[in-house]
Amino acid sequence: MITKKTLFPLAALLLLPLTGCTGGAQVTDPAGDAPGSEKTATSPAQSNQVDCTRVLDSALNALGDEVDDDVLLAYAREDYGTWYVAAPVGENNVLSETVGLWTTTGDVESDEFDGTFESVNDDAQSSSTWPVASEAATAEQSDAGQQALSCIADAGETAR
Repeated sequence: MITKKTLFPLAALLLLPLTGCTGGAQVTDPAGDAPGSEKTATSPAQSNQVDCTRVLDSALNALGDEVDDDVLLAYAREDYGTWYVAAPVGENNVLSETVGLWTTTGDVESDEFDGTFESVNDDAQSSSTWPVASEAATAEQSDAGQQALSCIADAGETAR
């Protein structure tokens, strides 16, 4: 027999999993909390288990000033003060398979971006007039560079 005394704790247990829902990406096991744990997220942009930073409009506009097509979306990874920025470029825009990779020391999370970019990969070099990074090959193969590219690849059509 269910009474008020047993119903309230039971209802609280059933509602507990819903209290953390916010409609966005949710980290279900943050890395570092337990040995061997991995970061997982429900957002398609984070299925690669990388913290993807969405580049704000001020940096997108600055990047796009020197790119042949509109730049409407970019994800970035920071490594020791350098941001590695990946953005789809080409006629299909955000759905393009052509993804440029640039570096900048400007803050891509700032509402008032004040930096410049350097082209890293072939797609960035052929679609923009930004100067080529002096260590372009090294930057493209770096962990942060590969992670920025994977943020775009893993985003898929649903997050673009």
